[in-house]
Amino acid sequence: MEVRGEDTIVIDNVSEAAWEAFQMNRAAGRLAPPALHVKHWQRSRRLGASPEGRRVDDALVRGEAFRLRSEHVELLQALGAAALSQAAAEVSSHDFVLLMADADGMIVRSAGGGGFRDEAQRVRLMEGAEWSEAARGTNAIGTAAAELRPTIVMGRGHYGRSYHELACYAAPITDPHGRLVGVLDATSRLDRANPAVGQAVFSASSVLSELLRLEAFASAGGSVLRVLKSTMDRTHEAMILVEAPGRVSRLNAAARIALGGVPAGGSTRPLLGLGWESLVEESLSPTAGGRELTRGQATGLRLRAEPVLDGSGLPLAVCVTLEVPRRRPSNRPPAPAADDAFGTLFAQDPTLLDAIEWARLVARSDLPVMLLAETGSGKELFVRAIHEASDRAQGPFVAVNCGAIAPTLLESELFGHAAGAFTGADPRGREGLFHAASGGTLFLDEVAEMPLAMQAALLRVLDSGAFHRVGDHRHEQRSDVRVVCATCRDLEAAVDRGDFRQDLFYRLRGASVRLPALRDRADILGLAEHLVAKRSQRLGWPAPPRIQPDAAELLRRHAWPGNVRELLSVLDVALLTARGRGATALEARDLPRELRAPRDDDGDRGALRDAEAAALERALTAHGGNVSAAARELGVARSTVYRLARRLGISTKKRGR
Repeated sequence: MEVRGEDTIVIDNVSEAAWEAFQMNRAAGRLAPPALHVKHWQRSRRLGASPEGRRVDDALVRGEAFRLRSEHVELLQALGAAALSQAAAEVSSHDFVLLMADADGMIVRSAGGGGFRDEAQRVRLMEGAEWSEAARGTNAIGTAAAELRPTIVMGRGHYGRSYHELACYAAPITDPHGRLVGVLDATSRLDRANPAVGQAVFSASSVLSELLRLEAFASAGGSVLRVLKSTMDRTHEAMILVEAPGRVSRLNAAARIALGGVPAGGSTRPLLGLGWESLVEESLSPTAGGRELTRGQATGLRLRAEPVLDGSGLPLAVCVTLEVPRRRPSNRPPAPAADDAFGTLFAQDPTLLDAIEWARLVARSDLPVMLLAETGSGKELFVRAIHEASDRAQGPFVAVNCGAIAPTLLESELFGHAAGAFTGADPRGREGLFHAASGGTLFLDEVAEMPLAMQAALLRVLDSGAFHRVGDHRHEQRSDVRVVCATCRDLEAAVDRGDFRQDLFYRLRGASVRLPALRDRADILGLAEHLVAKRSQRLGWPAPPRIQPDAAELLRRHAWPGNVRELLSVLDVALLTARGRGATALEARDLPRELRAPRDDDGDRGALRDAEAAALERALTAHGGNVSAAARELGVARSTVYRLARRLGISTKKRGR
């Protein structure tokens, strides 16, 4: 089932006489309700919904039945914890309760509510209640699920009399294939109706759908994404990546030239003359010799398509190759190839390539990013690439190391301060880094070092975009920034210890990217050769020196506690030493003494990871992929199982026992 459009259905409040006229089959003449209302109410009637609203058998789904149905949205709740928490806080401030329902309309999560919380319970807006159109008639949850469109239902727009005092905003949450996963809804009294609440719900549902898309690409396997990226960037053939349900997500340089500089982001129909279903069919049952295109901008070209399947075997994307006939001259001016923001990062290690592909997908969204990496791993270069690959690339990029600034000064550095705000303050006052980064990206390195009081201030500005300079509480300022943060610490452990706020952790971790430590990378020697070529040119070498086998072995064997930063220092020393003795290659004797006499390392860094993977795989297999049962056996939360599976590359799909 595919999304039918982004236009919102608005079933507004009508007079009681109009509602009663329909119920008495007199929906004509002066009292006739609008045609839109009649259409939806007639469907409710056909489904057997009661015009009074509540049914006699209005029991809640409880126990094992509730648990089994809730499992279908567990992953969504785990991925979207931060977005749901933020949306709940926002709608609750307007006395709305935030509800999540499954694809069949059963409420599986309830949060917030403010002054409407008790009333919500009375009208059955609670976990376990069924809110499909068959159960309640026309209502925002049921209608959004049926139509796959954002839906607003006000007052007597509801089919059931019991709900005529409600204002409801709902939007569907869909997976990458356009299928309904759940519905997000906010409901309160009719007199509390507020368009800002609807916007919060619609935005949150979009974020949740985007998180499911990103997760699906991650679960499809980094090797798939690496092959796509490598093939598209290096081939001279025109290639297009189309994501479900028919969005052009990427074109390589050859495709842009062949099609006249078409940007990504649009539909396939005006471009190829084919919809998503036709592309999938062609990819699964290809036409011999390729399919000739007869419509769209690519008319006259021949198309070959290959599917990219998700973990369950469904098409997640289609990789399209366009064959440009040589006889067909093009009078379109060639479009310059877009610069690859991540092209400056040297990477041949599979884990790092996975991280780059994941970051490339995340960069296109406006989600906050959490970068998990050890000190010296090149975090700032990586974050700068995310910034340059985003829609904010033309805005400023501002980086700050939270651990390098005294806690007493960090607030004024981030938010600025008024004149004379504290001893030593600039007498003219000063703007802070949030102001400097407005319209761009703010990189908070070593965010775990931020004191708790500062964490609360940061959370406020992230939630509202508003802040005050230190010493100036009368004039509110606003800043539109994307926040990327980094840490080398275990933030979840810091949350458990009380050293880091849980709400800030959820707010910042929108999309996590983990960079491997240099000692864990398979491309240490390749990176060393790359850096030698760059550094030797700066030092005046006529040609980059080779790294001899004895030196290469020491580079591979070293533990690299300082990561890439340490490698750079080691290579600079080696280049100077080799040049001083007139050599044309780097040998073991050119490396610093500590590398030539390395310490013994009897630890097995992979032992813990292997043990975790084995235990998780065993538990999931024993319970047929049931995450809840596996979590109970392991004695951890379901969210921990999802997090471990993601980190260890283990599928949580249902499996045979």
